[in-house]
Amino acid sequence: MEPQINAITIAAQDIQSLKRFYNQVLEWKILTQNDKVVMFRLNNTILTICATDVFTEYSGMQPVSSEEKSFYLTVNLDSPKRVDQTLQKLAALNVDIVKMPKKAFWGGYSGFFADPEGNRWEVCFNPAPNTIV
Repeated sequence: MEPQINAITIAAQDIQSLKRFYNQVLEWKILTQNDKVVMFRLNNTILTICATDVFTEYSGMQPVSSEEKSFYLTVNLDSPKRVDQTLQKLAALNVDIVKMPKKAFWGGYSGFFADPEGNRWEVCFNPAPNTIV
């Protein structure tokens, strides 16, 4: 199997709230949608937000609560300045900035924000994106 990720799916407690956040706050374009599923194209990956009943029926998994999350997703940008600008813009839009950007132990620069249901996103500059650290 090729090493790749083609889709990420998040179970939503309130699909309309997450749809507004990703579409209006982050300004991500909706690829397709219905009452229970919203999909966004993120370069070569699809981000799917779906209602918890659809998530459970399709995957056979029960979604965890926002207090139990143990993952984060990363958006790499081309400079520390863009990381700062992005998180400043999100803060001005009242997005929950959970960790202000700073130099990372592995040589990069990153900060974190959360969507309305507590899903964490890292905004990151990786000076060596093809190097595992």
